[in-house]
Amino acid sequence: MPQSSANAVSHQTPAPHRVSPYKLARVEKVDVPDVGRGQHWYRYVLDNGRSTITGQRRGSLKDVTAHAHRYAEQLNTRALGSHSVWSARRTDPKAAKAR
Repeated sequence: MPQSSANAVSHQTPAPHRVSPYKLARVEKVDVPDVGRGQHWYRYVLDNGRSTITGQRRGSLKDVTAHAHRYAEQLNTRALGSHSVWSARRTDPKAAKAR
């Protein structure tokens, strides 16, 4: 006898944990540190909803914004398990065979 839909058991698997990507939240001009007289300094904030990363960098607004976008992209690459510019690379053929 067929089972009614009211008695059917749902076997849905939970969605895998998704990491929210870091995004540039803001870039703002900050006071110049003592060592950086005559330079423009900016603070950038990266946010992914759970964590916030704040950094400071010397340069133009355009350069600091580009740096912050690249940094967020690199963090997201590492978080998603893809190849990262920061990951170690094995060039030794013996080490590759041992894996």
